[in-house]
Parts: sequence; structure tokens; C-alpha cells
Amino acid sequence: MCTGIKIDYKDGCVMGRTMDYEYPLNYNVLYLPRNYNYCNDLMGNPLYTKYKVMGVCFENKDPLKDGVNEHGLIGITNVFSGFNLYANQVEAEKVNISSLNYLNYALTNYKNVEEIVEDLPNIHMSAKDHKGEDVISPGFHFMFTDSSKRCIVIEPKKRELVCFENPYGVMTNSPGFESHIRRLKKNLDLENLEDFQSAKNLPGAYDPVSRYIKAFYLTKMNVKSNDHKEAFLNFYNIMGVMTLPNGFIRNKKYNYNTYTRYICAYDSKHRLLTVKSNTNPTVYQLEFKDIADENKRQAFFLDTSFKTEKLN
Repeated sequence: MCTGIKIDYKDGCVMGRTMDYEYPLNYNVLYLPRNYNYCNDLMGNPLYTKYKVMGVCFENKDPLKDGVNEHGLIGITNVFSGFNLYANQVEAEKVNISSLNYLNYALTNYKNVEEIVEDLPNIHMSAKDHKGEDVISPGFHFMFTDSSKRCIVIEPKKRELVCFENPYGVMTNSPGFESHIRRLKKNLDLENLEDFQSAKNLPGAYDPVSRYIKAFYLTKMNVKSNDHKEAFLNFYNIMGVMTLPNGFIRNKKYNYNTYTRYICAYDSKHRLLTVKSNTNPTVYQLEFKDIADENKRQAFFLDTSFKTEKLN
């Protein structure tokens, strides 16, 4: 139940997401240095970071859910449900990796979106390793952008990875990218958005299709962002509309509530991370230059208690 959007400004862009999930999990910000072994591939070979990266993870474990690298490449994951998304065996001569670790692989190996697209034919995702044993392989699709503002979505389709150019700058959950665009065009005249009666006809539901249409419209019709600070401001204002409050959706499978745990946004030009919890209105930020020891893995934890400041 997550929503990702991209906001452009003159010489860069901001991209981020809401993190909505339905069972108790702790999250924190994580910095990974160069030459850090963050996992093994499915052949048992260690994978090391080529570039520095920072993002948000669960339970202080290495797989990032979203992040930015030292070159300004930004990536996010979203849940993408379906059957037989990944192969059941490794493929020789390719990089065999689980969906859980692909975001780390991309952010720590590529400088930009172009490099991701060029190398995608060499990537193979599997639900089993070279021994035939099951590996953690959550249903994910991925959205990436960089300082060029080019945006792509990568999805598993018939056990292969497919890349879509994404000028819409939005990603939610299933159905697939092409289906979202068909429904978007069915509901909106993309060449004439100003005549759309948004106060009356904009979808108010929180299913993935409704959120996609709503996020796209709010993003495209928002005031222009002149710099990265305005882009962050506009991003968080839009995401305030997309947020799920606690108790709003009850998940019977886990006997728990599905709601937004954090909102995060990354800046491609300044290589900047920002994040806000659902319980504290403060937006925290981190830059690579803030890292005291750039050669050491480091974890950062948000203050999730509600905070206010007195007026002077």
C-alpha cells in the first residue's frame, strides 16, 4: 500500500514514497560505505558496494527499501503482487540476485538510470539459489530516477524483468505499469488536466489504481518547484494527502492495521535524504557529508515521539 512520486525542479528532482505496511516492523536510516559486503548473490558469491548509499531499512538490516547513492541515483521499492513473478532457478552467465537485494545492487553499482537500463539484460531474479533452496523474494517492482530527471519502472513479468520509461513520475502497487497507464488515460484527459473537476471527480479511494490517478494529478497540477527546497515542500504536502492514518484500514490477514509508517524523499542534485515518521511531524535530513566515518556502516534512528516547538 505504498505510493511513490517524483517532483522536478530546475536542475534536479526529488523522489520518494510513503511506506505503508500491515504488521509491526521497526525502521531506521542506514548508510553503507564503499566496498561493503551487503549480501551474497544466488551463486554464493559476495556482493560489495561500489558506491556509497544511504536509505531506509527495516530492523537495521542491510536490504534498503528506498535510497540514494553518492552520484544522485534514487530508487524505491513497492509491493507488487502476482504469481510466478520470478524464475525458480539461477541462470548461468548472469548476475543472479533476489528481489530483496536488487535495490541495494542497483544503488551501489550504477551511477544513473542509463546504466541500470543498459545492464538490465544481465540481471536475473530467482526465488531459489544455485542449490535449489528457497530464498526470500518478496514481490517488488522498482522506480528509479537521477539528476537527468529520467524516470523508469522495473517490473517482473513472466519471470523476466521489464523496464518502462515513466514520464508520469508515479508508482503504486499492482496492477502492472501498462495497466495503470491505461486506466489513467481512461479517467483523465492528459492533454487537458486543467478542465478536470478534481474537487468532485478525483478518486478518493486508497486502492492502488485510485492512488495512482490521484498522485499523478496532484503531482502534475502542483505549483512549480524552483529549487530543491520547494520540491521537498511540495512533495511532503502532496504525500500528506496520500498518507494512510492508523486504524483506517484493518488487515484481517495479520490482525493489524495497514497505515503509513514513514514518508521519505531524496534529492538527486544534493544527494540528500529526508524522512518523517507518522508520529512526529519533524522532517529529518542526512547528507553524505554528515557521515562521520565514511568507511563504516552506520545506522541512524528517528525520534518517533510527537514534538512541538513553542512560539517566541
